[in-house]
Amino acid sequence: MPSTSVHFPPPLLERLNRIAAERGISRNRVIVEACRRAAEERSRWPDGFFRNDHLRADDLELLQRGGDDWLDAIVSARRSRERSPF
Repeated sequence: MPSTSVHFPPPLLERLNRIAAERGISRNRVIVEACRRAAEERSRWPDGFFRNDHLRADDLELLQRGGDDWLDAIVSARRSRERSPF
């Protein structure tokens, strides 16, 4: 099975350890299950939820600028990679 590295803040890692101990499963299993649930939730958006054809041109432009600003902030805050994955 493929693997990846994920860095957790210590308080979150402690919570994951407690959850794993309470459930009697590995920390890895807790993380995999959480990721699986998140991926399934993502696919549950109603059809057309992300359509934007009902927006006016100026609203679309504002939405695009906001998205660009958000992406710029994320990319500039990245510390572990030299190039943007986007």
